[in-house]
Amino acid sequence: MKLSLKVCILTFASYFFLVAQAVSFVQAISTYPQLSNFTSLLISNPGLAEPFYSVSYSAPQTVLVPDNNAFLSFQEVTGQLFANQPYIYLQNIINYQLLNGNLTFQDFLHPAGLTVPTGLTGPTYNNRTAGSALISSSASTGNYNGQVVFIAPNTMSTSFSPRKLGSTEAYVQSGLGHQVNLTIIDGIWDSGIFQIIDGFLTLPEICTQTIRAWGLKSLDFSLNRTGLSSVLDHLNNVTCLGPNDQAFLQAGSPDIKDNITELASEYLALHTIPQPLYSNFLQDGQTFMSLSNDTIRVTIQDGAIYFNDAKAIQLNVLTNNGLMHVLDRVSHPL
Repeated sequence: MKLSLKVCILTFASYFFLVAQAVSFVQAISTYPQLSNFTSLLISNPGLAEPFYSVSYSAPQTVLVPDNNAFLSFQEVTGQLFANQPYIYLQNIINYQLLNGNLTFQDFLHPAGLTVPTGLTGPTYNNRTAGSALISSSASTGNYNGQVVFIAPNTMSTSFSPRKLGSTEAYVQSGLGHQVNLTIIDGIWDSGIFQIIDGFLTLPEICTQTIRAWGLKSLDFSLNRTGLSSVLDHLNNVTCLGPNDQAFLQAGSPDIKDNITELASEYLALHTIPQPLYSNFLQDGQTFMSLSNDTIRVTIQDGAIYFNDAKAIQLNVLTNNGLMHVLDRVSHPL
């Protein structure tokens, strides 16, 4: 009985010690001078800090905190102050910076990268759901179905050197394939971890707007010519394999010369897979069925990823309904 009582006393003592050490998110980041702009934003707009107070202890979160350089870069690019943006936009950005689970520097070591669900939900920016691979990955708590970010070492080589806290050897890729640098500090707050980023994340757009942003004019023209632009934008859970303009040219300009039926079935449907295929879940030899009911085989060779005979030259360009991989050539059926 005395032993049990002693254990209970120690347990309660440990609990109260942890409670005493708990620090709110705003308190935690306020000790970092380089985060003063974000701290001031949350203090001036208490409603924006609400997501950080509603996080469950059983479902910890990692926050990507933009530093003062992020605010400066936003103003230089847009000519506007970030804090003056519409309130709903600020809310969406903050939700997008709230990642599922505790992510520390050990999680950023894998050369293949990491796809992580966030707090960004709703069909405008997240017309997709998590698949089995994402649910069974390191994102083990909270909402699996929020829009994702892709995080990876700045070098995708397996010889990636061990990093230290405070390093900036990783990046975060968000909507439109936009990347910001990640500084790993493993900061602690009462419901998780926080890391530092040097720019604001970009909210995902629909497929056609993403294709235009990447300057894929031949693909955009093909979608418009066949009337499939709206179809692609309204599909849920899709991977668009997007050949670049040079790829269409090398294939004989089917975007211009082929009839609409051939263009739609042999090129566009072939390059659309009805599930999100984030690169870190791909394995050599995997096969998937395209919308044209053709087999797409994944080949991984010397770190490069191929879909049938086409090499992916840009991976994980996130859209609101999935993602796009940009290809160096028009893929052909097996």
